[in-house]
Amino acid sequence: MNNSILATITKLLLGVLYFTESESPFKAANWGKITPAELLQKIAAEYHSVPQNLKQVEHAAFFNHLTSKVDAADAPTVENARKIEAFYSTLKQNLSNLQVIRVEGASRIPVLITGYLADGTCILIETFAVET
Repeated sequence: MNNSILATITKLLLGVLYFTESESPFKAANWGKITPAELLQKIAAEYHSVPQNLKQVEHAAFFNHLTSKVDAADAPTVENARKIEAFYSTLKQNLSNLQVIRVEGASRIPVLITGYLADGTCILIETFAVET
């Protein structure tokens, strides 16, 4: 596993927030060599959910929403969007099979971005949406 990509992603995510009803940081982790077929079951188990509560979101639409709905007069959110664009660009360049998965069923919703390195290692980036 190439730990440098995990370090790069972690560095790109420093100070980046996911804005919903609250702000949540992003956290990257190495989930090891798990097949895409096993991934949803592992997510359901890790987040104490059922597979029916896992909602896949198209990654381009997810990131577009984070970076396009920004008030140009609000410097911190503009900077946050710029960092998210750099992070997303790095993901697209280094990972395959990108997915965004929401673990629904509660007001605090895990939002997981997953992708694979060339050696089959799964990288998972976690944040939370708060929707009441």
